[in-house]
Amino acid sequence: MKKFPVPDPGRPDTRSATRYLFWLARNQWHSIALGAFWGVCWMVTLALVPAVLGKAIDAGIAVRNPHELLRWSMVDLLLGTIAAVAGVNRHRNAMANNFSSSYRSAQLVTRHIPKVGATLPKLVTGGDVVAIGITDITSIGTGFQEVPITIGAISSIIVVSVIMLTASIPLGLTVILGVPGLMVGTAALMKPLRKRQEHYRELQADLTTRATDIAAGLRVLRGIGGEQAFAEAYRTTSQAVRASGVRVARVESLFDAVQVLAPGAFAALVTWMAATFAVEHEITVGSLVAFYGYAIFLSMPLSIFGGAANQMTGAYVAAGRIIKVLRLESEFAEPAAGSVDSADAGDVGPETAAPPLLADGASGLTSVPGGLLAVVCADSAEAGPLAERLARFADTGSPTLGGVPLAEIPLARLRSRILLARNDDRLFRGSLRTQLSSAGARSESADPLEAARRAVHAAGAEDIVEQFEDGLDGMIEDAGRNLSGGQQQRLRLARVLAADPETLILVEPTSAVDAHTESRIADRLARYRAGRSTIVFTSSPLLLDRADSVSYLEAGAVVASGKHRQLLDDCAGYRAAVTRGED
Repeated sequence: MKKFPVPDPGRPDTRSATRYLFWLARNQWHSIALGAFWGVCWMVTLALVPAVLGKAIDAGIAVRNPHELLRWSMVDLLLGTIAAVAGVNRHRNAMANNFSSSYRSAQLVTRHIPKVGATLPKLVTGGDVVAIGITDITSIGTGFQEVPITIGAISSIIVVSVIMLTASIPLGLTVILGVPGLMVGTAALMKPLRKRQEHYRELQADLTTRATDIAAGLRVLRGIGGEQAFAEAYRTTSQAVRASGVRVARVESLFDAVQVLAPGAFAALVTWMAATFAVEHEITVGSLVAFYGYAIFLSMPLSIFGGAANQMTGAYVAAGRIIKVLRLESEFAEPAAGSVDSADAGDVGPETAAPPLLADGASGLTSVPGGLLAVVCADSAEAGPLAERLARFADTGSPTLGGVPLAEIPLARLRSRILLARNDDRLFRGSLRTQLSSAGARSESADPLEAARRAVHAAGAEDIVEQFEDGLDGMIEDAGRNLSGGQQQRLRLARVLAADPETLILVEPTSAVDAHTESRIADRLARYRAGRSTIVFTSSPLLLDRADSVSYLEAGAVVASGKHRQLLDDCAGYRAAVTRGED
């Protein structure tokens, strides 16, 4: 199937929520302009119907002229046809505005988050990101959906004001002065509504984060008996969200009441004035009917304006949340353009060439070219930070790749060459085949299905595939909830093996599997990764025994290197770390 490139939305203006909304409007001005045109046609056509009806009464019914009655009836029919066509096209463009603005916002967020990379969890909670995808992006679209009909409503009010001013100056002035007053009164509610919506949105994000954390750690909570404590904390937070939602609803209900009451009272005033003028013979019966129609019609654009103000307030709040994410920057600075060329970065040419050495000057750790290096830390807590430093997930120390500091290699290129795999990496919902996408396979001509099967075999994960009737097309639930802990760990291992990076860093990849499975993985891992550099942080004797070399670290520095059995004999600290104090 041919894949079409997704258009780049470009660089947004994130200086303020207002600027961001205007930036979105500029990027879809054709659709907005066309929607506004049809919106104006629709509303103005409806606004002219009372005038035509009044003419039909005065020129046809009042003087018993069937030809004039027929003529104005045909005009009314024409206006109805135009209104029908304009209404359909107005709605179509309104939905186009909705989808375009919401999808463009979604594109921006989803493309920016990977750029922030490993820094993201330090700057924003998972609940914020989820709430943006569920609530804020939808609010942006709904706000832009209201633009065409709002422009049409304003245009119709102007048309009605001119018509009424022409027929009766007092009635025209009543509309010209009264309608803006009603709009200002409605707009006065926008500020408190916006503040309450912002507060509600923040509490909603906190609640989503708490729910995500509870779902992710449910098994642990059950194990330590902490379910009740977390349930109480969630209940407290949810009640705060409920109370905030009620406060928002109070303002919104007042908003809705004003939208009904104010236009209704205004229509009653205009109708009373028109009836008074008709009794005094200052206007005709047809004009009275027309003015009554105008009064009823005006409730429609006024209601539209109030609803649009509410939706745009929500869009403004949503835009503020989105630009907070778009302003986030990675803590890892990119090198200056052209500072490192392909040769300096130690790029591998032919498939048979050995990968460049990954070395860490602070600890003295150096990878084995094309082989498996096992790393044992006297303090197991040091393994994670060191692995992150070697993959530049932490910008500390001075690791090098092929003699070039990692900080001087473009981050995108570095990520494609060095892959860090940890046990808290997330499994996403989708098929096994999707999880094991071999985008990084050594040969572009390699069969993706065969590459996936090889990775599954190397990770000892054949039973995971076999438990699904559809095999590799079997579906994995979000976070791998339909798999056991050991199966999740092996699937993560199979996924990174299928990616086949130049240098792979693994942190305790077999901690959740039994000894027999661990033995199979240890045998297969070294063979599968032959010709590629692999660094495994582990204390498993089975993996250590299959490693080409083992480095032992104390206080963050390599104090001994060699083969596993040699270190067992020669290094007491290594022996204690591996055997956990037992001979």
